[in-house]
Amino acid sequence: MNLFSLVGVRQVFAGRTVLDIDCLDLLSGRNYALQGPNGSGKTTLLQVLAFLEEPTQGKIYFNGEPVVWREKKLCALRRKVILVDQHPIMFSTSVRNNVEYGLRMRGLAARQRRRLAEESLELVGLKDFVDRPAHRLSGGETQRVAIARALACAPEVLLFDEPTASVDVENQALIERVIQEIHRQKGVSVIFATHKRLEAARLADHRIFLFNGKLSGPGGENMVSGTLVSRDGSIFFEICPGLDIPVAGGTPGSARASLKAEGIHILSGQDMDRHQVDRSCPATVQQMTVEGNSIKVLLDVGVPLKTIMPHERVAADRILVGDRVQVVIDPQAVQIIA
Repeated sequence: MNLFSLVGVRQVFAGRTVLDIDCLDLLSGRNYALQGPNGSGKTTLLQVLAFLEEPTQGKIYFNGEPVVWREKKLCALRRKVILVDQHPIMFSTSVRNNVEYGLRMRGLAARQRRRLAEESLELVGLKDFVDRPAHRLSGGETQRVAIARALACAPEVLLFDEPTASVDVENQALIERVIQEIHRQKGVSVIFATHKRLEAARLADHRIFLFNGKLSGPGGENMVSGTLVSRDGSIFFEICPGLDIPVAGGTPGSARASLKAEGIHILSGQDMDRHQVDRSCPATVQQMTVEGNSIKVLLDVGVPLKTIMPHERVAADRILVGDRVQVVIDPQAVQIIA
């Protein structure tokens, strides 16, 4: 069953279109990750899904019913869908009172509020914090209290805007575990925005990529500008002088493309046959970071590009920051966005 359906949704601020989605269906009982660069429309989409911002145009359906953007109707919907901000605000009172706030607004009895608050705090690992001043907690603890506050209200859907962006490593792991438990124990649908590739892979059933407010294909980490050029009856995407990639069609002129990290390869001496050498370009290794069982490598090919390599391959080829390497890009890794 469709949880949300968006049809022709546009959001315009000060004459600038920040969200432009022709059609998007989100199914009930699933976890979704919203990914894309800063300014791609992730937060705006969350605000629309939380019924906090009415789109400039278009229709939104929730559980098969059209959303009516009148305050009386929206109040009931906002009890079912709750957004946890990246920097949640805590009242200058105890953790318990903060978690009970939404329940108090709903008119629940004190005993029931207390029970629900303690259950929610136990799920996020903060049951012993009930009497602490909420405004003096660390960033990670504050985020977990905000999750408990939302959970206590028994929502159908929880939305998160960068839930682990501003917290330490320990709390990142705890928050990820909580999100998994919310889905497993409570059956709550979760939609969250994140810049973290592995976090999205661990927590989400599906990933949604946004670029300039529009839906784009997978692999949205490498977004580059270039030029589509026609040569010898074929179309090439030219990223910078000396680096062009054959693509399937398109109109010559300025273009924007998404490049899948898995399709960007650093060549080693043993696999540099003549064909690959002809298609390769020089690059400089600028940064290397560990991501699970892989290494994320930031390359400078004239523009910054990221690729993913197994630990074993990096060790075998002795790749280090500062090295000059040869890079080849699979044509299938390139998706023209605009």
